[in-house]
Amino acid sequence: MSVLAAVAGVLVLMVVWSSVLRTVLIPRRTSSRMARWTVRLAAAAGTAVARRLPRRACESVMDFCAPVSLLLMMIGWLLGLGLGFALLALAAGVAFDADAMLRFFELKLAGTAGVLAVFAAVSVTVVIAVFLAHVVRFVDAYSRRERFVNRLAAQASQIPDGDRVLADYLRSGSRDNLDHHFAEWADWLADIHGSHVCYPGLVYHRPSGDLWWPHAAMIVMDAAALVDAVAPKWAPPHTRVLLDSGTACLQQLAERIGIVVPELTVSLHGREECSFGDTVELATAAGLPAERDPYQAWAAFQDTRVRYAPYAVMIGSRLMCHAETEEDEVEYSSQ
Repeated sequence: MSVLAAVAGVLVLMVVWSSVLRTVLIPRRTSSRMARWTVRLAAAAGTAVARRLPRRACESVMDFCAPVSLLLMMIGWLLGLGLGFALLALAAGVAFDADAMLRFFELKLAGTAGVLAVFAAVSVTVVIAVFLAHVVRFVDAYSRRERFVNRLAAQASQIPDGDRVLADYLRSGSRDNLDHHFAEWADWLADIHGSHVCYPGLVYHRPSGDLWWPHAAMIVMDAAALVDAVAPKWAPPHTRVLLDSGTACLQQLAERIGIVVPELTVSLHGREECSFGDTVELATAAGLPAERDPYQAWAAFQDTRVRYAPYAVMIGSRLMCHAETEEDEVEYSSQ
């Protein structure tokens, strides 16, 4: 029994430390199972409760999904450490009762058990310190995301506003200036992709303002898709970089939170009231050269948009942007 307890304790500690290292210290575009499971648990519970509440109360509940997932992850690590060292203590001869275990974790035992208790205390201290470093990185990634969204919100608040944003950039600068903006947006989407995969709770972290990051992604990608559709030869070099980065970001994040989008040929998500002819007229009047006729531009625009817009809308629905319901998500899926 002592051997079995020792082996089980070592295995539990290996699993816990593997989770800690994969979550915090290993720079990869992935996350530990603990990080993913705690986010899913917190999001599932929060969403189930929030859907049955009024909008104000719904927002309050959803605000806690990301913080609760972080706390659950830390609690899981600490419980794993406690279980692992308790099994090692049993293997070292500590009696299997509450009083003996309490004395073990209070560092009141001598010999092998006392040494194990010191290692347990050090491990708990290190895990807490590492968790705090993880929280700092989490908050920093959130700040980077919201900084760009809030800057864009000064120019656009709705998805169709991407047309006006593009027209403003075309009037106020050169092709190189537009390319600079597209490069910034591409970097932002690449950062969202990497940070939200590494820190799954970021997907559910509520915005600091009124504009949600999936909607911001649609606004900037619509601007790039319009340039690519109307003037593919004139389009700045970072036009396709922005579209490819955003498409990969939205598709992968949607897949990670369990969203399946049916194959579509047309995407009007958020642009139901917009005339594409008016959009093209606004852009060309602002200085975008018309290299394709409106019908060809429409086909090219839709060929690109169906790869990202439905995913962004479905992510927003899953996050309960403006307290959307399950019926909204079904409606989006059927478009």
